[in-house]
Formats: sequence, C-alpha cells, structure tokens
Amino acid sequence: MQPAPEHSPWPKRILITGITLGFIGVIALSFTAGDFADYYDPREMSEHSVENTGTNTLLTLDPGCWVVNVEGDDDDYDVTFNYVEDGAAGKAVSEGCRSDFQPMESDVEFSTITKLDIEEEVEILIKIECKEEGECKEPLLFTNSEDAVLEMASDLGLWTVASACCLGAILVPLGWILISINKSKEGKVQLTQQQIVESMNPYDQNLNSNQEILTTDQLYRLVRGEVPDAEQEQANVPSPFSDADTRMRKQTSKRTGGSINKASSFTHENPPTDESWKNWDELE
Repeated sequence: MQPAPEHSPWPKRILITGITLGFIGVIALSFTAGDFADYYDPREMSEHSVENTGTNTLLTLDPGCWVVNVEGDDDDYDVTFNYVEDGAAGKAVSEGCRSDFQPMESDVEFSTITKLDIEEEVEILIKIECKEEGECKEPLLFTNSEDAVLEMASDLGLWTVASACCLGAILVPLGWILISINKSKEGKVQLTQQQIVESMNPYDQNLNSNQEILTTDQLYRLVRGEVPDAEQEQANVPSPFSDADTRMRKQTSKRTGGSINKASSFTHENPPTDESWKNWDELE
C-alpha cells in the first residue's frame, strides 16, 4: 500500500500571506487616515481663497467644476459670480455642475455656497455682501473638484495601502477554502486505503456483522500481513470460570488400520469353551 500523497503547502502559504497583508494594510491605513481625510478638506485642497474686504475681487479659474465652500454657516453670505467682459461685469457664471468632491472634516463643518461650471480658462468677478454687519469673517474657498479627485487617485501610498487591504481580504478566504478542500481529500484517501486493505485481506473478507471486534493483537498481526488462525484464537480465549474449563476442544478421530477381522486368541492348548466355532462351517 502506497502512502498518502503529501498536500501542497500553497493553501497555508496563501492564507498566511492574506492575513499578513490584511494586518499590514489595516495598520498602514490607521497611519494614513489623516492624509486620506485631507483630500476632502477644502482648507488643504482649495486653490483660491477670497476674503470679504468690501470690494469686488477678480479671479482667474481653469476649466472644471469649482466648489465654493465657507467654514461654518453661509446664511449671512450673499455672493454673486460674473464673467468679466471688456473690463466690466458680464453675464452670471453657470452654476450647478456635478462634482464628486464633498467636504468631510471632523473638527469643523463646511457649507457649500455654489458650484461653478467653468468650461475654459476665464476671469470672473466676485462680489461678496454680508447680511449682518460684522459677520462673514471666513474666506471663500475655491476647489477644483476634478483636480482634487485626480490628485487623490494618483497617490501611490494610498493605492498601496488600499491594495494590501483588498488583497488580504481576497487571499484569506481563498486560502481557507483550499485548506478545506485538502482536508476533504485527505479523508477520502484514508477511506480508500482502508477499503483496499480490507479487500486484500482474506481474513477480513470472511467477517460478518455477527463476529466480534478484533483485538489489538489481531490488528497488529493484520498490519504486519499475518493472517491469524480463527480457531486457534478462539481456543486460546480463557474460560470465564475459575473452576471449570469451558474452552472448545477439537475432537480427534481414532484411525483403525488393516483388516476389520481380529486375530483369534484361541489355541490348541486354549480352545473355546462354547461351540461358536461351528458357525464358521455353517456360514460357508
């Protein structure tokens, strides 16, 4: 009987690698969480800042969807945005463009005043009016949402951490599944080997449901390839009674050789006392 084939070490390696990558990814993510949050902080990502100075402000914007935020509440702000045409205020700038940039910061809240849709590089005129005198102290922050998303997507460190977490999440269940498959195959191989041993052993072929369970000595002999004598094993079982021997004994038949006629013990000096010898002549 050939030994069971050795299992591939790769399922365990895959599982260990997945756990390691996942652990490293989680630890690295805890250190880079601040950098990730900066991509949604207008104070970090804004390209222009306009304060309420009481005068109009000229600002040149590149193409894109510009998100205008202010720290805190924007109820007191009344802001208008116009194109500059021939050195004067022209038509209003288009608003309401779609953007994936959403301010998210734990230490402060931001309000979105508007979203400017700029199709080409252009100069705009910004006029800020405050409804309450003495308010509107926070500046307007202009963030190009397309540039912010592109900068976040090109961050190699962020992608490395995210890849480690995702790869670990894939390798851990994959390795576990492969290990489970190997265990199921191992059980099938052991069962097949046991069936082969039973089919090749003539002693096991004669077993039935009414026979006793094999002893340790019998199993040891079977493993070594020795076929135990059933009758001898049965005869060697000790009697359950101390004062009587109940073991089965094999009956030995007595053999009688030669003729069935026995030699006569009578002689001339010791003749028979009856006349049975006369019957011999009558039989003839």
